Amino acid sequence: MTAEEQALLAAVEARFAVLGAGTPPWDDPHPGAESPAEEEYSRLLDPAKYRILAARARAWTEVLVAARLARVEEVAEPAVLACHPTTPLERSWWLRPVRAGALPLLVGLRSMDGVTETVAELWVAEPPVLVTVVPDCGCDACDEGSAGYLTELDEHVLHVVRGGFVRVELPGGSHATSDPNGCSASGFSIPDDYVAEVERARAGTSPYPSTSGRSWFAPDGPEAAVVTPATA
Repeated sequence: MTAEEQALLAAVEARFAVLGAGTPPWDDPHPGAESPAEEEYSRLLDPAKYRILAARARAWTEVLVAARLARVEEVAEPAVLACHPTTPLERSWWLRPVRAGALPLLVGLRSMDGVTETVAELWVAEPPVLVTVVPDCGCDACDEGSAGYLTELDEHVLHVVRGGFVRVELPGGSHATSDPNGCSASGFSIPDDYVAEVERARAGTSPYPSTSGRSWFAPDGPEAAVVTPATA
């Protein structure tokens, strides 16, 4: 992590101490890889505790704006962007980077088990491409404690801010995406060289449609955030 990223994260922790004061952390209920009880897979005793993620997302928003790295733009109709149509986004906003060529970041909040603003979603580019959903499952069996969820959200935000996010659409309906830990692929007929395709997309040499952008910290320049069509 660079000095700039460390400074951002420290500022987020400080602001989160205020914004998250009403959303206390909790320990991993399954320490040491302890197996969950069978009934935990169909149980969600306290969905409201996940509002800690909304507080963290707001802390990131305030810090990125205060650092003059981005400006905020509220989304008037966030429901149309939800990745789960039966549980639409209740609120979302764009963080539009000041630096030329960086990908805009869309932050979305939706309900879990009827409790508002308990799931955080991150998207990039226009039209929006989904980056991550935290938590991806809220049942008690999958609960890993608040620290893991906050770290996951932090890492994905930083991945976008440092210009690391890349997604490339591959033949056969699959796609490959970079993430804080490397890259992954999903869909049908995933090619063996999907990691190389991500790097080609990052370099702007992939023949496939892709989404990528520069670091929010990078100096202004002529490059633009890229959403490229397939090349001949």
